[in-house]
Order: sequence, then structure tokens, then C-alpha cells
Amino acid sequence: MVSISTLEDKGMRVAFIRGKVLTWPMESCMRDAFTLGSRIEGPYRVNGRPMQAMVHDIKHQSELRHRRLARQHYEALPKVRKFVSGMPDVQSSHDGVCSGCVSGKKTRGPFPSCKNTNNDILQLIHSDLCGPMPMHSLGGYLYYIIFNDDISRKTWIFYLKHKDEAFDMFKDFNASIESNREENQSF
Repeated sequence: MVSISTLEDKGMRVAFIRGKVLTWPMESCMRDAFTLGSRIEGPYRVNGRPMQAMVHDIKHQSELRHRRLARQHYEALPKVRKFVSGMPDVQSSHDGVCSGCVSGKKTRGPFPSCKNTNNDILQLIHSDLCGPMPMHSLGGYLYYIIFNDDISRKTWIFYLKHKDEAFDMFKDFNASIESNREENQSF
């Protein structure tokens, strides 16, 4: 297999003309081109000795095929040979895990542990404003705001006709919580 983009990155031009793959340095003209490969029964095949752009540093054929075949599982590689003509025999044995597959599956590290110990009811309250809803409610409301206590998980929901009413609703909610707290009422 030849990577055309790698050839371009190495400063080469590539052309497919009359069943031949021609390549030449970018700073020269096409008359300096040499034949890289020829078309034989469909795919193009590399002629002679491959150039440095096509050399790989993989010791095992199974690793090379694993990379070239979209990171197929190693045990599936011998089965692919049934469907692909000209593919060399690949053993399914592999001594470890592909580092590229491991790093591709690891998206991020764990979150740091929280040092904030919140043990008091109503010390931390989460809120969410939702809307506009696709249809008005019977009372003409399009939005609602939710307040949720982090410890007790008690939830309050208030309906709003307009989004700009959210801050006023928060102030009213905060005032009612503070007044209930002063009176030592339970929630």
C-alpha cells in the first residue's frame, strides 16, 4: 500500500496516467518522473523496491495489517484473508495491546476529588431553566425553573411565562428559603 499524502508530505508529486503511477520531486518537471507502479487487474501495484516514504518500522505482519485495516481486532485479521485477494498470511497471535488503540479509547483522566464537604441542608442548591416549550401550558407558561437541594434532593419547580422572569423567581425563592430557615421550619 502506498500513501499518496505521505508522498506529498515528502515533497513528491503523483500522477495516474495510462495504467501507471508516476512520481517526481515537486521542484522538478514531469519529464523527471519515474514509474512507481502499474495497474494489474484492478489495483495499482508497486514496482521494484519501495522508496523511503513507504517503508514501515513494524516487526510483525499482524501489527502492520492491524494498522492498515482500521485497527481490526487481531483475531479477525486471518479471517480477512478470505475476502481480500493478495493479502499475505497473518497470524492472530499478538503479545500485548496496541498502544494506539489504548490511547484512542482513553478520553480523559478521572475528575479530581471534591474537597467541599457540604453537610447542611440548603447550603448548595442547583438550578436549571428549561424552555421555551413547543406549546403553551394551560396557564400560558412556556418556561420552568427547577431548584434542587444537593443534600436532601428536595426539588422545587416554578413556571414562567417569559425567560426574563427567572432572576425574579430566584430572588423570591431565596427569600422564602431564608424566611423558613429563620423560623426553623423543616422542608
